Amino acid sequence: MLAHVNNNTPFPYFAFEKLGYLNEHWFTVVIKATCDIDPLTGSCKFSDEQLPIVMADKYRTTPENSSLIMETDLVFHKPRGEFYLIGTARTLDGQAAPQWECGFTFGTLQKKLTLSGPRYWEYQGDWQLTEPLPITALPLIYEQAFGGKNHESLDYPENPIGLGWYDTTKLDTTHRYAAPQISYPLSSNILTTIETPWPVAGFGLYSRWWRQRLQYAGTYDDMWLNETHPYYPFDFKYDFLMGTPIDQQQIYFNGDEILTLKGLFAETPEVTLALPKIGFAAEQRVPNQPNSRHKLCLDTVCVSLDERKLYLTWRYSQTALQAETSLELDAYKLP
Repeated sequence: MLAHVNNNTPFPYFAFEKLGYLNEHWFTVVIKATCDIDPLTGSCKFSDEQLPIVMADKYRTTPENSSLIMETDLVFHKPRGEFYLIGTARTLDGQAAPQWECGFTFGTLQKKLTLSGPRYWEYQGDWQLTEPLPITALPLIYEQAFGGKNHESLDYPENPIGLGWYDTTKLDTTHRYAAPQISYPLSSNILTTIETPWPVAGFGLYSRWWRQRLQYAGTYDDMWLNETHPYYPFDFKYDFLMGTPIDQQQIYFNGDEILTLKGLFAETPEVTLALPKIGFAAEQRVPNQPNSRHKLCLDTVCVSLDERKLYLTWRYSQTALQAETSLELDAYKLP
């Protein structure tokens, strides 16, 4: 049963119900805040226009052929916090560069990737990787990371929309073949061997049917259909609901973290931002029972480089709401 929610904050919220494991009914409320960021000053302030809750997944083009840009906020539970980046990385001062490093530090998280201009595998007695061509910007999308389809149109399970996954027995030695432009810092033996798969690199979200998430979805067989449907199977794991690479996940965020971004903006090589030090709580009221107060968990932080926005999502979930339950949503300042 949905609770009556009174939102005493200026931020958008949404309350919804979803099914969990067998006979579990979850009630969830999410609050979202939008901040404007300035890479020159390091300013991070609440936007005058607070963008609404994301009700459906957003893809670059079609779901099966492009990157998941932003996932719906209507996820009933996340077991950890996750951070991700979307948009375009740009070289310093717009000066063309064949390759540069970018990354972030946030909470306990630290990650670095290598961005390159277009480069190719060419056959010169064996397959060799060309030097990257200079560029000034690169979209941070999985289409530019290792993966794709092979010559039999089979998907690379960890990134079916990428490039670089080739069967050398099927390649035409008179042609050249595109190599990934987004990678982890790689050892020389990987860069010199076309047969060796590269780790899938990116700062963004995985689609639910990619191996990184699908491995946690559980078993959907006749037993599930006959005994458990429409609930999750018994071997379902909440990790399925996490959309980011594992090196972008940690315990829930506090809301007062410092975020450092490197190699991403044309205006500056590095910018340091402070989150706005705000939290949210839900006071639960049930007739003839004492009120209870619950903190919402800050479980999703997204930086949109092109929009110069920071999106923060807090979530509170519980099972088996009682009738006539009401929630009072309030904001509080962190010390």
